[in-house]
Parts: sequence; structure tokens; C-alpha cells
Amino acid sequence: MTIAIILNGISRKKKFFYQTILPVLASKHAVEVRETKYAGHARELAAQAAQNKTEVILSAGGDGTLHQVLNGVFDAGTETQTTLGVIPLGSGNDFAGAVGATTNGKDILEIIARGGKPTDVGLILCKDFAAQDMTRYFINVCSMGMGPATIKQMEKAPAWVGVNGRYLTSILKTFFTHKPEQVELKTSTWNWQGKARVLAIANGKSFGNKIYLAPDAKQDDGLFNLFVAADLPLLKFLRYLQTIKKSRKVTDAGIYYAETNQIEISAPERVAIEAEGEAVGFLPATISIKPLAVSFLRQ
Repeated sequence: MTIAIILNGISRKKKFFYQTILPVLASKHAVEVRETKYAGHARELAAQAAQNKTEVILSAGGDGTLHQVLNGVFDAGTETQTTLGVIPLGSGNDFAGAVGATTNGKDILEIIARGGKPTDVGLILCKDFAAQDMTRYFINVCSMGMGPATIKQMEKAPAWVGVNGRYLTSILKTFFTHKPEQVELKTSTWNWQGKARVLAIANGKSFGNKIYLAPDAKQDDGLFNLFVAADLPLLKFLRYLQTIKKSRKVTDAGIYYAETNQIEISAPERVAIEAEGEAVGFLPATISIKPLAVSFLRQ
């Protein structure tokens, strides 16, 4: 079996990968490692590997690397012929947690041997940063509100504090500076409008490093799990966040859960969208599920 591994070139676990994981995988399969060199490189490398008819493409990094790899495979148009997987070497690894991914080489071999399982994918149709129509795919979570605001803060943070330091300082700044944004949601069964701190459309169970906004999510049911945190007082939202991180749902008039296979979202102001920690674009957007669109290595 031919395997391409798209490795995040700045992963702090890169040495561990080369010393511990790669030798085990290479003992059983023809493995080619392609290391990213710049932003967006993972998408290009994944598209090249897919065009070369590589049987399995593994994303070795976090949710952002996986997001790029997924879109690279769709760019190549081989999503129905290529099996995807993830080796969790990032700082968040939220989708990896949802699908039971591991860094144990022998366990990865066993997962590969069992083969990929049909898995849902999300499709975002929105506006890019030049206000042009754009398309983007995601496999874990896309969000509006505090998610994109945190990414914007991370762009401003100094590189010397490291990835984890940038994330922690950025999310703290976001908590105290982000203002809830006015949005309107429309699904086939539920409409809502109001100011939201967080609006998330989930195929996975968590985002933002184990914030379990969709603990009941399944990756093959043809449905998104929606989460909306309205204009709650900040201290109340922070308390609820501790419950959410324990993979428990919150009961409050300002917290909403729903399921849908498509959602239309609009806003009177410029509201940003992110997916898997990657900036995507702006509302208005239509977000729909593509049932069982890819083969993914998961437990």
C-alpha cells in the first residue's frame, strides 16, 4: 500500500514522529513523507499526492493541517478514491480525538489494515476576503464569533511565545474584548436570530482544544450538530465553558443545540468564519453536509 504523510514542518513533535512512528509504518508500507514549508503548503502537497493516486494520505499535525489536506484532496477531485487519516501531532487534535486517532505506530498499522470508513464532510459557500464567492470543505467544526476572533488575535501575537503561548494569550484577549455579533440562522426546522458569542456547526465533537460543544456528534449520520451561545454575561459563559469542556451539555435559555443537514447564515455586519482553526471568509454563508463523502481511518 502506498502512503503519503503530510507532516506539519513546524510541529514540536516532529522528532518523535521520525524516530518512533515513521519506522513502524515504513516497515509494512511504502511511505513518503512530505513536510510543509509554508502556510497553505499542506493543501498543495495533499493535492499532488492525490493526483499521483496515493492510496492513503495521512495528515501529521493538528486540525489546521488536516483541514488543508482535506481541501487538497478535494482540489484534486480524488476524494472518492483516496483514504484519509490523521496522526495527532498538533496542539489541539480535536478531530483526531473524535475518531480515536493515535500516535502509536502499531495501532496506526492496525487502523490502516481495517481500512477507511465513509465519513461526512461539511461544505461552506461564503464570501472570501475580497468579497468573492468561495468554496471550502471541513471535517470537524466551522464557527463564527469567538473562534475567528481568536485566530485574528493569534495573527497579532509574537512568534517567540510559541504556538501554545500564542493560543493561550489570544483566547484570553478574545474572552475580554470580543463582542457578541448579530446573526440570523435558517434551517429546515429551526430559525434563530440574535447576538451570539459562539456559533458552531459541528461534524466532530469538540474544537478549540477539547471544548465539547457537540458531545453527541457522529461522523456518519448525515447531520451537523449546531451550538449557539447567545449574548450571555461573560462570567456566566466562562462558568458554562467548564461544563462544556467536561463533554456535558448546558441547560440555559441562552444556549441552543440543534441538528441539521444545511444552514443558511447571514449578518448585517462583517462576520468572519473559521474552520478547523483556519480563517475562511465572511457571511453570508450556506453550510451543508456532504454525507459519507470521504473514506477516513477511524475507530
